[in-house]
Amino acid sequence: MKPFFALYMKELKANKTLFLFLLLLIAGLNAYGLIRIADGLNFEEAFKQIFILTTIAIFLVLLSLPFLLAHAFNSEWKSETHYQMFALPVSQYTVILAKVAVVASIGFVGGGIVIGSLYLLILADPPGQILSFDGMEVTLFWDFVFMCGLGLATYMVFIFGLVTGMEGIKFSVKRYRGLTAVAFFALAVFLYIRFFQQGKMALDFLGQISILPTPSGQIAWAPFAYTILMGVIFMIIGLVMYEKRAEI
Repeated sequence: MKPFFALYMKELKANKTLFLFLLLLIAGLNAYGLIRIADGLNFEEAFKQIFILTTIAIFLVLLSLPFLLAHAFNSEWKSETHYQMFALPVSQYTVILAKVAVVASIGFVGGGIVIGSLYLLILADPPGQILSFDGMEVTLFWDFVFMCGLGLATYMVFIFGLVTGMEGIKFSVKRYRGLTAVAFFALAVFLYIRFFQQGKMALDFLGQISILPTPSGQIAWAPFAYTILMGVIFMIIGLVMYEKRAEI
């Protein structure tokens, strides 16, 4: 566990400027929106601007994560520290999982900021609000946090698995690494979509969970479980290829 923690801190320190900038940008977008709400000036126009800013923050979190993880891999080669990385007295699984853990930490912190801002935005009670609390604030709050957190965690497992698979395959060949990575990405996404319905049907035994305020009050576990499973499979492929075949 100590080597993993040491590698985790090393990755965090090596990319602290980039990570801090991203988190401050996400926090700034959401903070500005909440300040506009608090001002109470021209509420409808302010709400539209806040919605746009919050949407940008959401996409910033989701789209930045795969690039951050890819950057964590590629920076080793660009800075020519990959020789030291392969010479470490630990398995490459540990090295890679430390990189994944660092980017996952950024994802959870950034996602937490966005989720908190979204909930406060809902509480602002804009015209035409969909959610009506009716004395169920606590239940709705935890349901809201649970669903957003589940969606974020599912997305991260899938996208991190996809990127790890791409990087593992890419560094397993000497030539056409970019093309190889793109080919793996296209194939992985195709397989995920192609077997989505079959995967959901196979995992229907997991059942549903009651969530408010969805129209039916029920959310199926199967789509989340299938997405997580595919992400884990892609990650295992990347880990094995990186450990066994990576060319330095």
